[in-house]
Amino acid sequence: MTLLYFKNLTQQQKKTTVLRHGTFLSEKNYGLFRTMLYQVDGFYVEVYFTPFSRDAAWYRSFDSTKSLQPYLQQIDISSLLQDVSLSS
Repeated sequence: MTLLYFKNLTQQQKKTTVLRHGTFLSEKNYGLFRTMLYQVDGFYVEVYFTPFSRDAAWYRSFDSTKSLQPYLQQIDISSLLQDVSLSS
């Protein structure tokens, strides 16, 4: 599946695609919304949830690694850095 094809799916089709073919990567809060990040084939999908609903409010899909920055900043790599400095 391509990014363009995914963007043209209906909300229900996007939900089905993410659940069947997506790999969960991360989760974060974005203002009032909770977002879950998935990788689907060669692109990424953010699923936005409102505080009062279990259904997705909307889907944001992209293939740019720049859009992954907010998720990458959450990863604590301090233990990895300690292991590197100890082995040096």
